[in-house]
This record gives sequence, structure tokens and C-alpha cells, in this order.
Amino acid sequence: MRTQDKIQIRELLQQLVRDFGLLQKDGSDCCGITVTQSHIVYELGKYPNISLHTLAEKLIMDTGLLSRQVNKLVELQYILRVPDPNDRRYVLLSLTELGEAKAEEISNQMLDYLGNILAHIQEDKHSQVLESLSLLLDAMNKNDGLGSCATR
Repeated sequence: MRTQDKIQIRELLQQLVRDFGLLQKDGSDCCGITVTQSHIVYELGKYPNISLHTLAEKLIMDTGLLSRQVNKLVELQYILRVPDPNDRRYVLLSLTELGEAKAEEISNQMLDYLGNILAHIQEDKHSQVLESLSLLLDAMNKNDGLGSCATR
């Protein structure tokens, strides 16, 4: 691939990250919680009763930072900590009913947001967008953790 093509991909990815709000982390609001907290709620909705360590791996986050965010969500009564039945030294995280409602609210907002974006793309190109994003993510996952200075 030509260097100019790589530069263009970098520019597009950086703009995509900015536009999607991924750089805003704790300063951004997503249905009344931070973007980071919304990612936590989303993952717990998909994978209930997981450990902090497993959640940190899924989110590619430091466990210390994640623990602080989980504590805030516990205070907001969105997350419940329950002792791990296999090892009482550990806890498992799951959503409360309030947390499940928050997860649904965020999901509905994201579906609306993505629907509005896709409305600006010809319908016959939607599968192409999905395929391209899937190809890119798959290639990134095969990169064996080798990243730029921003991902190390």
C-alpha cells in the first residue's frame, strides 16, 4: 500500500474516533453517565456476572481505572457486586434492574444515532460499510498487539 493511502486511512480513522466521541472518555456525557461508564454498562449487558479482570480485558483498560469507574456505577445503583461462588476473594459484576434500563436507553440512543448516520449512505452500500469495518477490525486483532505509540 502506498504511503499516501496509509496517511489517508490514518486521517479517516482519527476523524472517526473524534466524531464518535471516543477521545472524550470521562468528560463526555452519554445518557447521564460518561462514555467510559457507558462502555462498562454495555459490556455487562452482554456478559453478566464477569470479574473485574475479565471486564478490563474486554475493554482493554487498566484494572485500577476500571475499578474507580465501577465504583461510581455501583454508587449510581447501575452495577451490583456479588461474591464469586468459586472464590469468595473475588466479586462478579452484573447490572441491576436500573443498570439494565440504562443499558437499554444507551442502546436505543446508539441505534438511533447509527440509523441517522446510515441514512446518509445509500442503502445498497450498508453491507459494504459493515464488511469494511469488519475487515479492518479483524486485521487489527491479528496484529498481535503491535500498535502505534497511541495504543501501547
